[in-house]
Amino acid sequence: MSYQDLDPHLLAPKRFVTLAHLHQVEQADYPALQESTGLSITDLSKIIRDLEERGMVEVSKERKNRYGHTLVRLSDNGERRFKQLLKNLNRTINP
Repeated sequence: MSYQDLDPHLLAPKRFVTLAHLHQVEQADYPALQESTGLSITDLSKIIRDLEERGMVEVSKERKNRYGHTLVRLSDNGERRFKQLLKNLNRTINP
């Protein structure tokens, strides 16, 4: 196992905790993500936009009681890449 097997972009702490939360749930809204990660809405917006551009998450918007409601979920690609990252981390720890 070499360091090249670990994606530094996904290992960035803010991205990693966001992906970890999304890995555990079917989908999440911003308040749930904010509560579980401790990140600000501004940070979450940047992270989600970046992950969406990379095809890691899917974002959907809906109306809920006259207000916009944004839901985020891992895409199939995001799920696959995050699981691979976890496997690579495990192999690094337990060679």
